[in-house]
Amino acid sequence: MNCADKQRAARGRGAMKAGTISGNTGIGTELRVGCKINLTLRITGVRPNGWHELDTVFVPLPEPHDTLRLVPDEGSGLTLRCDTPGIDCADNTLTKAYRLFAEATGFRPGVEARLVKGIPHGAGLGGGSADAAALLGWLNGRAPDPLSPDTLASLAARVGADVPFFLCNVPCRATGIGDRLVPCPEWLAEAGVAGAGLVLLCPGEHVSTPWAYAAWDRNNPLTEERNGAISHASQNPFGGTSSIRWLENSFEPSVFEAFPRLRRLRERLLREGAFAAVMSGSGSSLFGLFRDADVALRAAEGFREEDVAVYGHAL
Repeated sequence: MNCADKQRAARGRGAMKAGTISGNTGIGTELRVGCKINLTLRITGVRPNGWHELDTVFVPLPEPHDTLRLVPDEGSGLTLRCDTPGIDCADNTLTKAYRLFAEATGFRPGVEARLVKGIPHGAGLGGGSADAAALLGWLNGRAPDPLSPDTLASLAARVGADVPFFLCNVPCRATGIGDRLVPCPEWLAEAGVAGAGLVLLCPGEHVSTPWAYAAWDRNNPLTEERNGAISHASQNPFGGTSSIRWLENSFEPSVFEAFPRLRRLRERLLREGAFAAVMSGSGSSLFGLFRDADVALRAAEGFREEDVAVYGHAL
């Protein structure tokens, strides 16, 4: 079943997926927008245009979450308000999503949007992409001639490489630049992590994704031969094994060198009983996986005593 099929099935059941809870406020719509982690992330090569090839597994999480309030307005165009420092209300994933959808469909409703950030910026949790996907779904549900799921996913990829994942919103393996998705909910069991307790840490550090890619490039100069070898070796990295050794992140060496506290937090997760601890995306968030729920709970409580936001989940 592909992502489009997953979306059709969810609508047919009237299901609400984790991270996409919505409710009417009376004058508009309030969307509760969840995040994602990269359960594993490998950089597998670099394209001639500088874009990086990835092999990763996205997993949606309901917390932390953003709140996106959308109120129809007279006229046309999107007016966005957000009080979080560092968010450019005139140029961001939401304004780009609105513009591309309007160009594709001719549907340009007046919308007043207020974004309340709960997903940390620069944490590797995909908050901006999740917000864009939520807006695209809202617009498509109101358009006189809505786009098909496949066409909407193609448009979403033009907003950002991982925006299509948030339309699908089930565990997915992503390749290419992160835009080629294959739903893989069964992979959690095959990898031996289904049912594990997950403790997600969100430190205060901000890691810029462009910086992280540039740092990886500096530390991993690729010849044409090596680039091809990496790409070939990554074509089936998960095949024939359920080992947790696949839980890794190519960004960690470069990011940990620049942000040594993140390395210490990862090491502490392991000392607290996690059987695996990995950074998500380009950081700064990290997560630990635990076999025992009580051990996970104690670990989470210990981190809450520090300057770290902590969220508990079960895979």
